[in-house]
Order: sequence, then structure tokens, then C-alpha cells
Amino acid sequence: MSTTTTQRVTPTQDVTPTSDRPAVPAVARAMRHLATWRVWLASASVFTLFAGVFFGSSAPFAIPTVEAACGQAPPDVRFTSSPAEVGGFLQACGVAGREAYRAMQLADLVYPLVFAVFIASSLALVISHLAPRRPALLGLAALPLVASAFDYVENACAWLALASYPEAAASSSVLGLASAAKTATSWAAGILLLGALGALVVVTLRRRARARTRGAAEVSQ
Repeated sequence: MSTTTTQRVTPTQDVTPTSDRPAVPAVARAMRHLATWRVWLASASVFTLFAGVFFGSSAPFAIPTVEAACGQAPPDVRFTSSPAEVGGFLQACGVAGREAYRAMQLADLVYPLVFAVFIASSLALVISHLAPRRPALLGLAALPLVASAFDYVENACAWLALASYPEAAASSSVLGLASAAKTATSWAAGILLLGALGALVVVTLRRRARARTRGAAEVSQ
């Protein structure tokens, strides 16, 4: 009679880092690269400088220059604009105003990316500290990049409107939709960042309170 020896197989422990597992979306893994102080400081510095000039200076490509030349805010900083409003804006600008608006569009080739990287880095950094054991949440940091994509669609429509003037561009109706989508997603990203910052402050205070309580208990023993 033959005997069979049964060996107990011990399951191999999974030592793969959580952040490198296939279950973590590729977007979250990409956003993880932005969750560093070095990236945040660099993006914050560039954004602060660029936004200060773009929104608050008299540079030829700045928004105040366009507003002064055209007598009204450009479609890019409105929540939305109808095709008639886009045409009315370009007409009110005159030649000099349209040149200023064209210069603004050149600067706006860079601003959406600068804004997106800064806010995405801020979100990624906060989320990585708030929920270090849930790396998939880093995917939320990509929301500003969605806003940036809508911004570039808006810019493309603005270029087409400038090229078609005085004729109306068929894409002007898309410009208004892209502006609304850009604004909505930008605000959503900002609200998410503020909420995550608030949650991080609360969590940090609770951790410190628990640490002080444990320390006091150890001293009293």
C-alpha cells in the first residue's frame, strides 16, 4: 500500500507596494509623480509669477490690456458667451483691441498648463498625506488637467473667431460651451482642494491630540 505525504503550502505574501499594483489606475500612478514638495514649489512659483502678470499687469498680452482696449472682458474670462457676444466683442475691440486679444491668446497657450500643473500638484500632495493607504484617490488630482483641456478647446475657438472676423466662425458656439465646462471643472478642482486641505487639518489635529493623550497616559503610569 502506498502512502501519500500531504504538504501544507503556505501562501506567498504579496509584498508588492500598494501604489504599484495593477488595480491602481494609470492616472493615479501618473499623479503620484506630482505629489512632491519639489514639484509643488516649482509649479507654485511659475503659476504665481505668470498669473500675476497675466491677470494684474499692463503687459501687451495681459487681460487688463485687452479689457482696456475692447471696453469689456474677453470671452475667455466669462462663464459662457453666445456666438453673437463673441462677434460683438471682436467688433467692439477694433483693430488695436483685436491685436491685444491675439497677443493674449498667445500667452494663453501656456497659462492653462501652468494652472493645471499647480492645482494638480497641490491636490496630489494633499491627498497623498490625507489618505496614504488609498493611492487610487490620487486620480482626483487629474481634474485640473480636464479643466485645462477645455481651456485649450476654448482657445482654439477664439483663434478661429479671430481668423474668421468679420465673418462669424461656426466654432463660436463651441467656445461658449468650452468656457462653461472650463469654469465648472476649475471651480470643482478648487473646491476639492479646499475640502481636502480642511480634512487634512482636522486629521492632523486629531493625530496630535491622540499622541498627546498617549504621552500623558504613559507619564502617569
